[in-house]
Amino acid sequence: MKKSALVLFSISLCALISMLTISPVRADIERFTWLPPYMQKDDGVVVFKDGSAVNLIVPVNNDGYPNGMNVSKVVINFDWGQNKTLNLLDDIEQIEWHETKLFTVSFTASASEAVSSDWAHEYMIYVEHVNATTGPVEIVDTWSCSWNSFWPSYLFVVFPADQANAHDLSEEYEAYASAYPTWGFGNTNASQLAGQASIKASLGDMYYSRGDYALAETQYETALELYTEALAAEMEWQTRVEEAELEIALTEAEANMAVADAMLKQADAAVNQSYAWILFGLGFVFIGIAAIVYAFRKPKAGYQVA
Repeated sequence: MKKSALVLFSISLCALISMLTISPVRADIERFTWLPPYMQKDDGVVVFKDGSAVNLIVPVNNDGYPNGMNVSKVVINFDWGQNKTLNLLDDIEQIEWHETKLFTVSFTASASEAVSSDWAHEYMIYVEHVNATTGPVEIVDTWSCSWNSFWPSYLFVVFPADQANAHDLSEEYEAYASAYPTWGFGNTNASQLAGQASIKASLGDMYYSRGDYALAETQYETALELYTEALAAEMEWQTRVEEAELEIALTEAEANMAVADAMLKQADAAVNQSYAWILFGLGFVFIGIAAIVYAFRKPKAGYQVA
């Protein structure tokens, strides 16, 4: 009895080892990529504008079919109940063993299909493998990949046109406000215009949060116009200030030049006067020398011999 149990255990162990050493037949859907032109691709969502082109790149790797695998379809199945399909039945794509090929699923973003921009959609990706590249075919296997199979992962969102426009205007305003903050304006008029722009942008945010995108768009447009006027006023004021400062600098330079010229003339006069005193002194020296010479050469008075 014990011997039978030992034999049975050995057979089971060998079978388990054999199963572990056999690689399963499989293919891999590798990291897929949403391509531009999307409006946003961060915070866990990829956002497209209604009517824009959508492209998803799906890499497929053949790890399990030495004779090649035949891809007939690549499907994106969205949670609103519709599929977007790359149909290759008329031109089946073969992937060689240990080869990876890229497939692009293309469609047009539709706000009506996506129901609401408040709904961030989940999706599944499917790849169908068939038994041949020509003639009647049968599905051999189907591989799937969830939207969150890789990190970072992105839910799918579609913005209607008015929301997309309001969103873009909001981003543009924020860019201006970040580059030229309201506290940085030196001109009073410019500062007031920037303050009014900030109020309009806040109203735009309020309408946007309510879902009233048309009104939000109007407020953002006004905010941008006011900020543009503020920047123009600030630039004009800065130009006048710089011109005034330049005029003052030039006036001061001219005054300094006049002072320098007067000092130069004064120095020239002092030099000339110095030359005069030198010549005057030399005159006295020459006179003294002449007197000495004359004194030596003058006949001396004495007795005459008769």
